[in-house]
Amino acid sequence: MDRQVLLLNASEEAIKIIDWKKAICLLLKGKATKPVNYKQNYEIQSVNHTYPLPSVIMLSNYVHIPMQEHIPTRRNVFKRDNWICQYCGIKSKNPKTLTIDHVMPKSRGGDSSWTNLVTACPSCNRKKANNKPSECGMPLKRKPTKPYYLDLQLNSISSMIKDQWDYWLKIA
Repeated sequence: MDRQVLLLNASEEAIKIIDWKKAICLLLKGKATKPVNYKQNYEIQSVNHTYPLPSVIMLSNYVHIPMQEHIPTRRNVFKRDNWICQYCGIKSKNPKTLTIDHVMPKSRGGDSSWTNLVTACPSCNRKKANNKPSECGMPLKRKPTKPYYLDLQLNSISSMIKDQWDYWLKIA
């Protein structure tokens, strides 16, 4: 069973996405509660009974969360770019068929930061080679940016679940 739950801080700020087992543990230990007037539930089936589990839970006590720095790993860059080549627009869910491209090549002073890495298919990466996008007539579909830490998790969540969490995601 793949049920994901949005975890909120006591201030109703979205913290992260957890699985249903972790959510049940937090609820049973009294460390989290269902937000007031929230009605969206999953049904968790045990051998003898069906239990409602909110798709959003809120911590009982405020927890200070330091600013999270996400490292631009291959998988995180693919998630940020939604598995789409930023040059030709081809989409792939298989990371083995995608590559990472440095917009400003490393040999020309480019770094490995969020704003210089993009997803590229192998043919676009070969075509661009050691050039800037403007030099080879390959403009980017979208300018690379550093993502908000929750965005990386949300890219893999269905739109139906995002709709249930819409109120809290707008706050973040």
